[in-house]
Amino acid sequence: MKNRIKDQESIKLSMLFIWILVLLIMMIAGVEFLYLKNRILRLSEEMKLQEEELADIKRKNNRLEAMLAKGSSPQELENRLKEWKIGLVKMSELEVIVMEESPTLDFFAGNE
Repeated sequence: MKNRIKDQESIKLSMLFIWILVLLIMMIAGVEFLYLKNRILRLSEEMKLQEEELADIKRKNNRLEAMLAKGSSPQELENRLKEWKIGLVKMSELEVIVMEESPTLDFFAGNE
């Protein structure tokens, strides 16, 4: 009588090892894909928050620039002078006195 077990094709261990290795590589690739996908999602959310913060800062900056332009306008300055009653008056161009500087004397250069 013949041994039937020897005649059957048994699973080759090398082929089983290759399939386990392929499955392991696919699992690692899947986990890496999910990790990178979640990281991209987190980064895009952070970028969205930073863009919203930048837009808010730009709105505040525009508002402050408008307030500065209004506050430094000649009409507003005159209104403040009248309101505070400091006694300052607006100076006209005719009241400006131009003084010429005399040459400076340098004791060490011999210009005595």
